[in-house]
Amino acid sequence: MPPDAKPVDHVPAAGRRDSRRVLILGGGFAGAYCAQELERRARGLPVDIVLFDRHNYFVFHPLLMEAGTGSLEPRHAVVSIRRFLSTTRFIMAEVLDVDQERREVVYQVAGEEHVSRMGYDHLVVAPGSVTLLPPVPGLSRYGFQLKSLADAVGLRDRAIQMLEISDALTDSAARRARLHFVVVGGNFTGVEAAGELEVLLSSARRLYRTIRRDEIKVTLIDRADKLLSSIAENDLSEYARLHLLKRGIDVRLNVSVREVREDHVILTDGAVLPACTVLWCAGIAPSPLIARLKLPIDERGYVLCERDLRVAGCSDVWAIGDCAVNIDAEGKPYPATAQHAVRQGVALARNLARVLQGQPARPCDIRHQGSLVALGCRTGVAKVFGVKLSGFPAWFLWRTVYLMKMPGWTRRVRIALDWTLALLFTRDYVQLGLHRGGWHEESEKPGHDSAHARLVSD
Repeated sequence: MPPDAKPVDHVPAAGRRDSRRVLILGGGFAGAYCAQELERRARGLPVDIVLFDRHNYFVFHPLLMEAGTGSLEPRHAVVSIRRFLSTTRFIMAEVLDVDQERREVVYQVAGEEHVSRMGYDHLVVAPGSVTLLPPVPGLSRYGFQLKSLADAVGLRDRAIQMLEISDALTDSAARRARLHFVVVGGNFTGVEAAGELEVLLSSARRLYRTIRRDEIKVTLIDRADKLLSSIAENDLSEYARLHLLKRGIDVRLNVSVREVREDHVILTDGAVLPACTVLWCAGIAPSPLIARLKLPIDERGYVLCERDLRVAGCSDVWAIGDCAVNIDAEGKPYPATAQHAVRQGVALARNLARVLQGQPARPCDIRHQGSLVALGCRTGVAKVFGVKLSGFPAWFLWRTVYLMKMPGWTRRVRIALDWTLALLFTRDYVQLGLHRGGWHEESEKPGHDSAHARLVSD
C-alpha cells in the first residue's frame, strides 16, 4: 500500500450487514463466469456480488491472434464485463492486498490516489496469469509477448513496421534479420501465433515489390521433443509439425533460447539466428497479486486448493483459474486453459450458492472436452470427445466452437461477418499506431489476468 495513502470508503466487514457479500478478484474467464453463474444460482438470496478488475473487459483469448493479424476486428475479441453481467457490481480498480484477519479487500480505484477497503463473507481469488519471464539475458528488453489485445495489435504493427523498413533497405543481411520472426513455445499459443504470423507476412509481402518471399522467415522453437506437448496424440502433433514445415516455417525442437539480442537470438545448442523480433509464448506464471496475499502456494507460486475449490486451510477463501492448483479425483491439477477456467468458475458458483444456503460444497469434477488448434491457412488439428480431426475440418470446427462460445449473439454475428469479409476481400495491411517500446514494468502489477507489453503510440 502506498505510504501516503489514506484508507477511505470503508465498507463494513462481514457480520454487520443483512446480506452476504462475495468479492471476486479478477474479471477473466474464471472470475467473470463465476459471477455470471452465481447471479443465476443466488437469485432470491440476500447476496451481494462484487467483481474487481483493472479493466472493464476480458479478452476472449482463443481469438486473440486473429484479432491481432487482421482477420477479425480487434474490439470484437474483447467482452464488456458490464454487459456480460447484470446484477453484479463491477469496480474497475487494482487490488493491493487482502486483510484476512479483518476479512477485507484493500483496493485502489483507477485514477484515484486514495485506498479503499471492502469487507467480504466469501472471497474468490481469480486474477489469472502473466507471461512467464525466465532470466534469459535480453528477453525483458527485446522480447514480445501475447497476453493482451494490445500485445496482439502491437505485434501486427511490428510486423508491418519490419516490412516497411526492409522495403527501404539495400543490405540483404539486414533485411533478412528484420523479416525473421522467432516464436518461442510450441504449445497452443505459440503454434497458432507462428501459423498466423506466416499468413500475415506472406500476404502483406505482395505490397512490397522489393521483398522476396525467401527473405521472410518464421521460426518456431520448443524445448520439448514434439509440438503441442499437451496433446497426447503424436499423430496430431506430427501433422501440425509437417504442415508448418510445408509452409516454410522452421520448426526446431529439443532446444531453447539462451540469449536475446537486438538483432539476433542465441539458442542453447549454440546456433545463432539473425532476427529482430522474438515472441515469447513459453509458459505462464501466477499473477503477482498471489505473492501478496499470504495464501498457501506451491513451489511455483500457485495457490493450493482443496477439491471443492476452497483455498487449503481456509473456509471463506476460494481460488480458480490459472492462478490456482485445482485437482481432479486422481489428484492431478487441471490444465490452465480457458476451457477449465470457465468450468471452474461455474462449479465454484454452484458451491457458493450451496454454502450460502447452509449446504456442503461439492468436489469440482471436470471432464476434458477436447483440444482445438488453428494452424493458419484454414488448417488445424483437433480432438473433441475422443474424435481426432486434422486439416480443414479441424479448422472449421475450431471456428464454429469458439464462435458459439463467444458471449452474446450480437458479437457472434459481428465475428461471423468479419470472417466472411476476410474471405471475400484482402486484408488492410496498415499499422494502428501501436509500437513496441519495451517490456512494461506496469505489466507486473498485481490484480489482473494478463501482462501488457509497453506500447507507445505514434
